[in-house]
Amino acid sequence: MKRRIVGWALLAMGSVILLSTTAIAASPKIGIVDAVGALQQSQWGRKASEELKKIAEKMDADLEQKQKAFGGARDEFDKKRDVLDAKSKAKKEKELMDMQQEGQKFLMESKGKLNELQAALAKKVHEVVEKIGKDDKYDIILEKTSVVYSSDKDEITKRVAAELDKLPPFRP
Repeated sequence: MKRRIVGWALLAMGSVILLSTTAIAASPKIGIVDAVGALQQSQWGRKASEELKKIAEKMDADLEQKQKAFGGARDEFDKKRDVLDAKSKAKKEKELMDMQQEGQKFLMESKGKLNELQAALAKKVHEVVEKIGKDDKYDIILEKTSVVYSSDKDEITKRVAAELDKLPPFRP
């Protein structure tokens, strides 16, 4: 009977030791990435950001032109309002309202387009991070902005930037 108890005790201790060494050996491989930093570090990311900036500046210039046209038309209407008959006044007010709605629609579409392009950029970075994760058998890769502390050995931002530079140019 004592042999059985001792045998079970040894088996239990062996299982605990085996499980603890398995747990240590199976600790997760974790990577840390700064996605924005990878974009800024990579030539690809800098060029893509420049393209987005050019598109945003063109949209801003177009919007400013529409605002000036609307402002000019409104000023002209305000000057002539008192001398216009009711039918002409209603027609001009409708034209102004249409111009204003067109400007608002343009603004919304511009913002939507820029958001789409930024999302496409973020998706490319995500795809590169995911590829590195699979290739290097990471269990998890965290965004640096949500990590309080990590050692540099877990940092993969430079690798992501290097992989981004291998991509074809970003075409909006």
